[in-house]
Amino acid sequence: MAIDYTVFDGIGFPKGQPRVLKEKAQKNAEEREWERTKAAVDARDKRVCQVTGRPLMSGAVDPWDRLERHHLEYRSKNKGRRFTEWNVWSVSAAVHQLIHGWALRVLNKAGRPAKDVREVDHVAWNRRLVPRGDEPCRIKKGLAVVDLDEVRD
Repeated sequence: MAIDYTVFDGIGFPKGQPRVLKEKAQKNAEEREWERTKAAVDARDKRVCQVTGRPLMSGAVDPWDRLERHHLEYRSKNKGRRFTEWNVWSVSAAVHQLIHGWALRVLNKAGRPAKDVREVDHVAWNRRLVPRGDEPCRIKKGLAVVDLDEVRD
């Protein structure tokens, strides 16, 4: 139950809600929104890695089986799309590391980084980091694979 500080106006108490309570309420609202987004993404992607096609489980020990969600357009670049389900993709923890390490890129038809799951056309191995024949995983059928000789953004 929140305390109504307005009854103390004029007798030395702060006006309005204390900052710490406002921040806690905002954090709780963001957590609820993230849970809603995860549920929508899980329903859409069926808890399957969208790169390898492997079934995923939350909390699995094997990083190839552990469910994580990847923001196609990073949260730091566009805070407004943090909770947009079309910006979030289900991937394994291992694939997530490959993507963030620039070894694997998720691209649209123009060869630019995809910013929406509906525009994902193919993935690309960065051949400066992953030589041909040393790919750590197989890409699922239906997702085109290309090679990048250099890192692009």
